[in-house]
Amino acid sequence: MSDSTKKTPEQEIVDLANAMCDQTISADDRRRLESLLEENPQLRPLYLDYVRVNAGLIWRYRTGDTPVEDSTEIVGSHEVNDDGVGDRSDAVNQSQLRKTEVDWRSYFVGRWAFVGALASCLLLALVLSRRNESAGPSVEREPAVAEGFIATLHEATHVVWSNEDQAVNVGSRIKAGSLRLEAGEAEVVFDSGAKLRLAGPAEMRLESPLSVYLAKGTVAAHMPPAAIGFKLRTPTSTLVDQGTEFGVAVEQSGETQVHVFRGQVDLLYRDAEKEGDAPAKLEMYDRHARRINQLDSIGERIAFSNATFASLARRVADPIEWKVAEGGNGHFYQLVVEKRSITWHEAAQLSMGRHFRGMPGHLVTMTSREEDQFIVESLLEEVPLRGVWTGITDVLREGHFRWVTGEQYEFTNWATWPEQQPDNFHEADWHGGEDYGMYAQFPGKQPWAWNDLSIDSMHEKIAAYIVEYEPPVDALRHRSMALDPIHWPKSEGGNGHYYRMVLVLEPADWNTIRERAADSKLHGTAGHLVAMETPEERAFVADKILRICGIPEMMIGLSGSLEQRDLRWVSGQPVVGLEVEQSHLPTDMVYGVFRWNPAGKWQTGWEIRAMSMEVLPADWFGYLIEYPAESVEEEL
Repeated sequence: MSDSTKKTPEQEIVDLANAMCDQTISADDRRRLESLLEENPQLRPLYLDYVRVNAGLIWRYRTGDTPVEDSTEIVGSHEVNDDGVGDRSDAVNQSQLRKTEVDWRSYFVGRWAFVGALASCLLLALVLSRRNESAGPSVEREPAVAEGFIATLHEATHVVWSNEDQAVNVGSRIKAGSLRLEAGEAEVVFDSGAKLRLAGPAEMRLESPLSVYLAKGTVAAHMPPAAIGFKLRTPTSTLVDQGTEFGVAVEQSGETQVHVFRGQVDLLYRDAEKEGDAPAKLEMYDRHARRINQLDSIGERIAFSNATFASLARRVADPIEWKVAEGGNGHFYQLVVEKRSITWHEAAQLSMGRHFRGMPGHLVTMTSREEDQFIVESLLEEVPLRGVWTGITDVLREGHFRWVTGEQYEFTNWATWPEQQPDNFHEADWHGGEDYGMYAQFPGKQPWAWNDLSIDSMHEKIAAYIVEYEPPVDALRHRSMALDPIHWPKSEGGNGHYYRMVLVLEPADWNTIRERAADSKLHGTAGHLVAMETPEERAFVADKILRICGIPEMMIGLSGSLEQRDLRWVSGQPVVGLEVEQSHLPTDMVYGVFRWNPAGKWQTGWEIRAMSMEVLPADWFGYLIEYPAESVEEEL
């Protein structure tokens, strides 16, 4: 506008607003309008009134409801307000206004100009925000919201979605927008790899694969390297991840707590002493926590506690390395919490099914004081769990504890409260006690230490276990644990053979186990699944090998056809003089198990049962190998 210097600010406001509403305003004129409104707060009501006039005229020509004269009265009838601005009729005379009316008619008849009026209102909001920025660089600049799908609902537990939102199913893709959770937990994985676990009640706005706004609620975040730079904003803070795991809790008032579990998070804030628009940053590292109740502030340092986030923190955690440079073994350790209670055997199987960086997992083995201390301090400190399964058991023979990896059982850290552990507390009739190791804590009495527990405990509900990842070890080759061979000497009426019991930690069929037994050797002599060809041999196996064993089902070397009444041992000998219980289900081809049944006919509680070849044994079971050898020296 070449003649802008000859006009009063009021006249410029009207002319520039007219160009804005007409959508013909240039970039220079737009900046001039913003500058006028920023420098002359008393003229903003005039600008708003002009927008109202414009909207009223458009509405009249679209609907015919509002007379033009009524709309124009708005501008020329101001009373004196608090800032001393009087009647605008002096600044904008009626002739000028009537002329503008005619211009509006020529511009807006037959055109969709209502959008222009709304744009004017939005411009005012923009100007006001720019005015606020002049006081300093605010870190609460809202990023543009992406379009389309940007994340996936990976998991949901007891979720109740807000009535305002459509329920999201597990596995569904999620578009940018609001996600409101009334109750339960939901795990959202962004396309950037960022993983956020949200606990209700909570409200979160997904903005892009690298940005989210948490209005209220509790979140635990895990950020892989690909998600470095992920921005999590709250009403009072802006956090930028640098490759970490952290938790954020936002109260209804907007007050925010940030707790860094591992890694680094940058808290952006405004530094009054720093020049320029770029925000300052406060680097937060491991076990650093702050409370922030005002935007652009670093808040106050508070005590770190991951208990604030309960299971959220544990369910997003990656394995932690015990670094060699810090005196460790280079192995990785991970605390896993399931949604339900699980047995020790389930935990052992789940552990072996996990891999990290190409390394197989197994239930943790704490073979030194330093390793035990590292696990407690890194994974269990402040964790509100009753117990956590570990990789130690005496299920093969009472009192003979073994690690699942076959490592030496030397260091121990058994609890001493309420009494010295392991105590083999007799609460399970069929196996006579407690056979499985766990971490347990007794608040106020004793910190995390070891305890033994039974498979069918009624007072303990264990849903957590620790996985250790390391390069493959021979003990895990067949996913099993073995007892040392036991001799049945001829001097005691035996056959001179040796017998070995093996605990299987993963499901397998009878033929696979038969081949496994045949592949094993003792002093150069190949083994085979046990053939209990006489009542005396059956009694020896039950009394000497299985008497205090906690494994309820053992595969034996028996197979055949029920229809042809042809059951034979792997030695080729038919079953003679021994009763074989049969399944009630119709079947033909079967294999044999030695099964614990305290209600059975035998006083020992062990009975021979024929099982369909199509039916696998329980998730955890054992098998017996027989070696017709004369020495206990085992071939490596």
